[in-house]
Amino acid sequence: MKIALVITVKNEVRLLRNNLLYHKAIGVDKAFVYFDNTTDNGKESIADLDFVNTSNSVSADTYVSLPYLKKFTSQAVEHHTARQCLNTYDAQLKCKEEGIHWLISIDADELICTDFQNQSDLKSFFNTIPNDTELVDFTTLEVLQQKERYNNVFAEESNFKVNKQVFFISIRNPFTKLNQKFPWWYGQTMGKSAIRVDANIVPHNVHRYKHINGTSPKRVVKGNVLHYHAYDAKDFIKKFTNFRDRPDVFLSGNKVEDLKLLLRDVVNNSGMSRQELKHYFKENLMFTEKQVRKFKKGRKYIFIKINPKPIQLVESVISTFKQLNNSL
Repeated sequence: MKIALVITVKNEVRLLRNNLLYHKAIGVDKAFVYFDNTTDNGKESIADLDFVNTSNSVSADTYVSLPYLKKFTSQAVEHHTARQCLNTYDAQLKCKEEGIHWLISIDADELICTDFQNQSDLKSFFNTIPNDTELVDFTTLEVLQQKERYNNVFAEESNFKVNKQVFFISIRNPFTKLNQKFPWWYGQTMGKSAIRVDANIVPHNVHRYKHINGTSPKRVVKGNVLHYHAYDAKDFIKKFTNFRDRPDVFLSGNKVEDLKLLLRDVVNNSGMSRQELKHYFKENLMFTEKQVRKFKKGRKYIFIKINPKPIQLVESVISTFKQLNNSL
């Protein structure tokens, strides 16, 4: 069995190499990395990795003749997610040529995890998937933002949020001078997927897939994707700097969440200096030790726990990086 990974990247040099090394260690044979208007030295940082195929994002013209990709080719200039879907489709074709069986599509700030304690083993994981299953959906867990600065967050942080709606926090809106309540979960909740390459599946969006004829593939929900979203102050600034010119609506036409729009404007339009933005992250998005203790207790109604496990401890990723460091 051969397993591949596809990632579309913009300015992820802090994460990219470690992401690829981690997935190689847990069973990925080939990685396809598409650089999307990158301005950092991400390409150079992985140039020595012989299992990685790098290129720039696919031009919409490449697949403009395919009617089932029209949603992406027609909106590729405006929407980075349209380019990401085209890149995933392009990687699918490459996988077919190379005899690869499964293709996992994620971002540079995401890791696949199939075991919370022991090192994930993708070969064994996919061997448990029935032969008629065409898609594996990984459920999202989001990192708990606990430090202003991480060196390698993958190797340092083990606490992850399990449920978006368990807690709400107060975030300052510098434009209105008022505090607003938002869920403690900042990023995507829809998960990511692994595609069986020989199935006739194409992206519906970056989280969902369909057959070329529009029908739904046979799927299972199993394993997790760990999302290291805005994990420290530097990543918060980088992430929403990348969002500067992104539209207020998703590819689907649905409105982007209010929190993402607020943070995009805080980083790009508030007039705050870099140091002030770091302070804003620390005061508004980073969780204190007191909050973390509260989260780990879970919510209660009188004496009954509503959600006994809002935090998941993931030890396997850190142990994988210890092994990687020891092998260097």
